[in-house]
Amino acid sequence: MNRTISYYDKHAEEFCRETKDADMRFCRDKFLNLLEQKNDIQNIKDRDRLNIHILDAGCGSGRDTKAFLDAGCQVTAMDASIKMCEEAEKQLNRQVFCLRFEELIFKQAFDGIWACASLLHVSYKEIDDVLKRLFNALKENGVLYASFKYGDGKRVVKERFFYDYNEVTLKDLMVKNGFCIEDIFITQDVRKNREMERWINVLAGKYK
Repeated sequence: MNRTISYYDKHAEEFCRETKDADMRFCRDKFLNLLEQKNDIQNIKDRDRLNIHILDAGCGSGRDTKAFLDAGCQVTAMDASIKMCEEAEKQLNRQVFCLRFEELIFKQAFDGIWACASLLHVSYKEIDDVLKRLFNALKENGVLYASFKYGDGKRVVKERFFYDYNEVTLKDLMVKNGFCIEDIFITQDVRKNREMERWINVLAGKYK
């Protein structure tokens, strides 16, 4: 993980420039719709979402934090790379917390956790502990969204470690750590010239 974070520290400006306009509306809408359902919000108005508090866990450029804020939600943004936090703060004009997943100690603080292309850097050895921390950070009936590269095994790409999942391994991982699966779905990469890359996405809840 240190090597991966170091990569983002060195390439934060370039990475944010390349990802800040990626269109994640499809996944964000699925996530928000489920959050609204679990919070019993109907006939949505922006003010209704003020009671929804989201943790953007691995916020990168701050793209999705901004979208959730624009939708009327409360958002706490964090990233493990100090340089990425600085870039996101420029976009958001608000504080972004520099935290690693293994440092999370929140207890029932969030209605939703958005982990877009961030948990994919957590090793197979460490992922259970991280998911337990995220589970504890959710309120009852809270919802987690996470995305990973589709595949099997570990890879190193441009100094970054990636840990891939498929439908079976991702479902087993989430259930083992106490989550109830709402949906697992495959998407194409939305970045230009990356359309052939596939992502596996999960929506999962913390239910009684």
